[in-house]
Amino acid sequence: MPELPEVELIKEYIHEQAAGKTVASVDSLLPRMWRNCPADVAETLITGQTIEAVKRRGKYLIITWQNSTLQLIIHLKLTGRLIYRASDEVERFDRILFHFTDGTMLSYGDVRTLGALYVFESPKAIDLKAYLNMGVEPLSHAFTSGKLYELTRRSGMPIKPFLLSQKYVAGIGNIYADEALFLAHIMPTRPADSLTEAETKALHRTLRKVLRESLANGGTSFRDYKNGAGGKGQNQDHLLVYGRGGKPCVRCKQTLQDMTLRGRHTVFCGHCQH
Repeated sequence: MPELPEVELIKEYIHEQAAGKTVASVDSLLPRMWRNCPADVAETLITGQTIEAVKRRGKYLIITWQNSTLQLIIHLKLTGRLIYRASDEVERFDRILFHFTDGTMLSYGDVRTLGALYVFESPKAIDLKAYLNMGVEPLSHAFTSGKLYELTRRSGMPIKPFLLSQKYVAGIGNIYADEALFLAHIMPTRPADSLTEAETKALHRTLRKVLRESLANGGTSFRDYKNGAGGKGQNQDHLLVYGRGGKPCVRCKQTLQDMTLRGRHTVFCGHCQH
């Protein structure tokens, strides 16, 4: 699933390319991708609108429109992708197509069709519980080590599921949770409220580090992630633990271990993490 860096990179590219463009028509090749209203209603609301901005909140993309309170919210889930194309050529797995008046196109594609598109008439009309209840953005000024320590006092769940819940910190997924916990020397099974101030300070630092490095590397691509131009990132070449179960730890050379934690595949070093 695309996580914060991948969604941020898509947001930046699509905003750069599509802001100011007007939607001539919308083709719902798979109408059920519209989750909160019929496809024809969504198409009518969006046709004729001009994109004001593309934004991100956690793992969600939000498109706002000029002279309108309309909100288009997109959740890519596991295999969703949003790609800007200079032509209106349709590709395999395209599900929703936004045709612009200048002949270019924004395509929402999804192999497994687990993603979702929602259209709301105003920000106040948004009723997505997961969206409304998201925690602090980890690259924002509001996310301090003190804030993370305060948040961890509220939960006894293992620290990795704590990070993945989105309730406390927005946008963190499997990849960056594994990487940050490894760099901070923290076992993923540790109860969140057992972390000391020093440990949460280290985790705060490593979370921001892995997210920023992934942004610099163009995001992590294994199978499905593509950026807004349809290209792949390079961060998968720099991962220290994620996807490396059974291989030597880069620090101590002992074998990295795999486990399933609250239903999520987890890789860690039993020697370096405590």
